[in-house]
Amino acid sequence: MSELERHATNLVDVVYGNERLTYDDPTENWFEATKVYRASMAWDAPGVSRLTRSPALQMIATRAGKRFDDLPTVPLPAPLTPTMSLQEAADQRRSVHRFTGQEISFPQLSTLLDFSYGVTHRPEGLRRRVPSGGALYPIDIYVFASHVTDLEHGVYHYDPYRTCLAHLGDFADERLSSALLQEEMVSTSSATVVLSASFWRNRFKYGPRSGRFVFLDAGHIMQNLSLIAPAIDLGGRPFGGFIDDELSELIGYHNGVDTAPLYAFVAGVPGDR
Repeated sequence: MSELERHATNLVDVVYGNERLTYDDPTENWFEATKVYRASMAWDAPGVSRLTRSPALQMIATRAGKRFDDLPTVPLPAPLTPTMSLQEAADQRRSVHRFTGQEISFPQLSTLLDFSYGVTHRPEGLRRRVPSGGALYPIDIYVFASHVTDLEHGVYHYDPYRTCLAHLGDFADERLSSALLQEEMVSTSSATVVLSASFWRNRFKYGPRSGRFVFLDAGHIMQNLSLIAPAIDLGGRPFGGFIDDELSELIGYHNGVDTAPLYAFVAGVPGDR
């Protein structure tokens, strides 16, 4: 077996070399701390029984979401009706490398938001368009609108229950591009959708395990964004790497601990079709 083949079968050697680890790895410690053990389930997830016994708390928990009643709001237009099949959308899903800088329409942005994290009416009550641990929905969506027709340049919070955007303020495009570490690409995009976590929303129920569910939730939403974009003739690119404090500061209302951005989706008219 060649040296390359040997390393390809054991990536631990590539990452760590052949040295024996003599320090605690934070990622491994976190994963171990969030494991579920049958013998300790009662205190690992103390909120499960409390939530099960309270129908009122269940209803409140499933309608989680920030609400900015003191800020001006912009009603969202009706979402578009995509004609592309799921198979076609999955086949055409791409991570766009560059955008044209053209505006996208307000209905296109509304469609991205509605199909990714909008409210659906079920027999059991209001739900979202993604699975969520305990239907607790710890994610909020913020939008940086740079080039969207009929929408003022600025930062917005998506409120799916009122079907509107709350206007949080303005931002500098160059600061957003810098925070996302891809200045040239982001500068030609039209809108950036940021998925932000309020960790306490499911921690009260699932304890340490809740951290895993928050990241899973963000992944579900991002998959919806990635699939709906090509169905409405848009391109997009997920961003998991960014300067955390800078992005939190641009959004506002974030302390980086209880509330923090996790994932971003940069959208626009693709320039690399």
